[in-house]
Amino acid sequence: MPVQDLILQRFPETFPDFQPIDDDPVFNPAVHLALGQPERRYSLAELGYESSQLTEPTPSAVAATDCFQVLSDEGVSALYHVCKQLEAYTTSNPRIARNTRGGVYRSRFIRDLSVSPEVTEHLSALIDSPLLPHAMGHQLAHLNYQPLTLGENVDKWHYDTLQVDYVMFVTDPNAVDGGEFQYFLGTRDEMAELHKAGKKIPADRVVAPPIPGAGYAVLMQGNYVVHQACGLQSEGERITFVNGYSFTNPAIEDFTAVKQLRMADPAEIVNAEYARQMAYRSAQHLQACINTPNYTDTDATVEQLQRARNELDVAIKTLQDSEDEALKHFGD
Repeated sequence: MPVQDLILQRFPETFPDFQPIDDDPVFNPAVHLALGQPERRYSLAELGYESSQLTEPTPSAVAATDCFQVLSDEGVSALYHVCKQLEAYTTSNPRIARNTRGGVYRSRFIRDLSVSPEVTEHLSALIDSPLLPHAMGHQLAHLNYQPLTLGENVDKWHYDTLQVDYVMFVTDPNAVDGGEFQYFLGTRDEMAELHKAGKKIPADRVVAPPIPGAGYAVLMQGNYVVHQACGLQSEGERITFVNGYSFTNPAIEDFTAVKQLRMADPAEIVNAEYARQMAYRSAQHLQACINTPNYTDTDATVEQLQRARNELDVAIKTLQDSEDEALKHFGD
């Protein structure tokens, strides 16, 4: 008998034609996770954001955290093993010299880590708002590797193409010279003004959270927090794992810089993943109409349908617009 219920998969059943890695460990949250707490959190207000400056709605006042532990020693070892295999698939873009994206289609380990409900619940508590792993595969498990040119920054000053993400060190940052992860203690507009004027960023406006070792991460609202990854000053290895999330509440508008992403990833894959992200959001609006129909208020039902349709209208308009944007950044 065919299944009649709708079943939505948080990760798709079909993948791009990517070659899987040869030796893929099995992710076990009981073995590989060791979730900890940061010493402090930075608020959007501390960075200088007033309500009128929040151009993308957010349910959280938390801008970023200090570091906290995510992986056990066993988890670090397994993730490093996977990342070394995925290094063969590095690409570059105008912002990042060496990165691997789409690794979730090549490794079941990082796919399961990326959508881990244990990690998602932990991060939701840290940012004071329920989260979901991003529905776009290329916004999960982004890997950054140190550039081949000594001194070149791993990533330039920028803000992200999504709402929330964490940056986790796969290698020990204390075993290398340089490679710091840094926040700008200010707003996107302030950084843009400094960059336009050619001014140096004041030292007291930059913070580099101390990272005890591999398996530790920082969490941030990446579309508001300007940050960078410094280059190594001597030979060494630096690998970071960046995982993206969306706010669970579908009333919070999507923030996905699709036109920029098409400059970093294959356009056809970006478009398919973005369509999936927006279809998932539309389904969230429709869920109440399907599972708990409102038998007394037609206007409320129409409003739910309109919200779902708006998600699709935005997606269709975006996908039909083939004009791309350069990856935004503020240089080094």
